[in-house]
Amino acid sequence: MKPSGKTSYIRQYLFGFLSTFWHIFKKQKKHLIVFTAFHGDGYRGNTKILYEQLQNDSELEVIWLTRNKALAQQLKSQFGQRRVALTHSINGLNHLASAGAILLTHGTDDYPFMHLPRRAEIIQTYHGLPTKRGEYMRPKSDKPPWAFHKLILEYRFNPIDYFLSSSEIVTGIFSQRFGIDKSKFVLTGYPAYDELTDGKKSKSDLQSLFPGLPDFKHAILYAPTFRKKSTTKWFPFDDYNPSEINRFLEEHEAVLILRPHPNEKIIIKDFSTLGDRVVQGDQSKIENINDLLKMTDCIVTDYSGIYIEGLLLDIPSVFIPYDLNEYERGLPLPYDDVTPGPKVQHQTEFINALKISLNDTEKFKTERSRVRKLFFEEQSNNATNSTIKFLKTILLKEWL
Repeated sequence: MKPSGKTSYIRQYLFGFLSTFWHIFKKQKKHLIVFTAFHGDGYRGNTKILYEQLQNDSELEVIWLTRNKALAQQLKSQFGQRRVALTHSINGLNHLASAGAILLTHGTDDYPFMHLPRRAEIIQTYHGLPTKRGEYMRPKSDKPPWAFHKLILEYRFNPIDYFLSSSEIVTGIFSQRFGIDKSKFVLTGYPAYDELTDGKKSKSDLQSLFPGLPDFKHAILYAPTFRKKSTTKWFPFDDYNPSEINRFLEEHEAVLILRPHPNEKIIIKDFSTLGDRVVQGDQSKIENINDLLKMTDCIVTDYSGIYIEGLLLDIPSVFIPYDLNEYERGLPLPYDDVTPGPKVQHQTEFINALKISLNDTEKFKTERSRVRKLFFEEQSNNATNSTIKFLKTILLKEWL
């Protein structure tokens, strides 16, 4: 859902101040779980799955908090008035102050300006897999962060009591990146990925999303990562020729879906020379990336973790690491070791790699399996149930 109707900053500041002491006057409800996502503006990911799964649970009570007024109204109409509140409101204050557990997808700033009571179990579900450096794992440097930066990181991540993980290598990277002890990680798998193990969706859903899209047999998803210091280059080839790409799409009855990072925008008419088989599938059109992955036959990316999620469906990938040596974030693992697919620098290589990916799915299959096992020790369509069992363990002490 596209964020709109955000709570005013004056109101956010005011309720943020009130939240520093509000919990003193509220009795804790151990069975109450508070959810949000994407800085308090989104409705997606692991928290969304858990929130919906727990709607009719007889032991746990769930509340979704958001600063997005339009989203609050939508969820109230879907789940009822008692299941949703604006974060910066009296109801929001009361729920946060009395919560048994508070779940996030990014950092504690998912509840902007709000103080999260330390008596609650603060659980990081996260929003992706660790394909990039950041935070304590500084880009291209093993030096510790500056003192002021370290204070900010401690404020954001020290309150976290538990962090969901899907494998030991994921735990290791996130532990180093966020300065969180490995003992706080819980190997449940990630609930949002359960639906990827259910198999593919019908490609007819794409045609309903994009009326007028020509008939096609194959869907290619092009989803590069975000760069703060530079603009992402789409089709960054010296021999770039849009008519040849259009010809390839026509000959192979394929469509190409351009998916920019949520923090980056593109103008689809800038790619009009590629023909009518190229469409824009950003989050305003399709918020849940899993819906796209389940209709995708090939992923094109650079350093985005989307290709790892695609491994749960054994989707072949083509990689365009055009700025690998200069990439601002840096990578936590050797690039070639964890990218099971062809790396291309020129358009001729790109088109050949797409042909192989669409016509010979056995190519790189062994490598895809190896990388999938690295990142998903625990992901057998049971992560949602495993996480709920864990929540009940720490909140209700049923299995201790």
